[in-house]
Amino acid sequence: MSVEQPHLKGKRSEGHLPRFLIAFIVLFLGGFVCEIHAQDSASDSISTPFRKGRWLSGLNGSFSSATLKVESTENLISNNAYGLGIFTGTFIKDRWFVGFNIFAESSSGRGLIDRETEALLIGPSATYYFLDETYGSLYLSVLPGYLRVRESNSFEFENQVFRETFEGPGFGARMRLGFAYVISDRIVLDVGVGSTLAWVETTFSSDIRGNSRNQSIFSNSTFFTFGFNVLLDEFFF
Repeated sequence: MSVEQPHLKGKRSEGHLPRFLIAFIVLFLGGFVCEIHAQDSASDSISTPFRKGRWLSGLNGSFSSATLKVESTENLISNNAYGLGIFTGTFIKDRWFVGFNIFAESSSGRGLIDRETEALLIGPSATYYFLDETYGSLYLSVLPGYLRVRESNSFEFENQVFRETFEGPGFGARMRLGFAYVISDRIVLDVGVGSTLAWVETTFSSDIRGNSRNQSIFSNSTFFTFGFNVLLDEFFF
């Protein structure tokens, strides 16, 4: 018995080793499956494409048109405006976006006074997306910033054409309300309406007066807006 005892111990060791390996493999595979399931559950719980840490970049534009008829003079006054901007930024929280914008706008008016206006707005923006849905969301965006305006007017008086110019810096704010539609979690198409408020300190000069002076201008306008944007998990660079 004393001779065979080591042989019996060896059999017991050989029997424990396969069972230990099987148990280890089962536990490992079970933990791996649980981890995959947890990741899938976490990803399923985040349905919005506007997730924290993602980047949104693209182009946005606006246009507006208005016509006014003065019955006493039978003059028709029209005004058309269009703008184009670029932006980029990131989501600091789910559905909360902050970015940097450069927006340029040009408008023209015809009638009693012919008017040409150019404006440049530079500043940060903040956007909130209301819906937690994969297909898109209603959004509200605010863009305040530095505004530079140049306007040139011309009109006829006593068979002579006179010109006036306004130019100067100021503060502008664009507010937009619209809907963003998401394609394949990457492409964002949006449409909406908006309003612009502007306060500008300009230098005014006129051919009639023959001198220049400072003048404060406040303006308010409405517009339709559209955009083509791209969602990225990391920034370009």
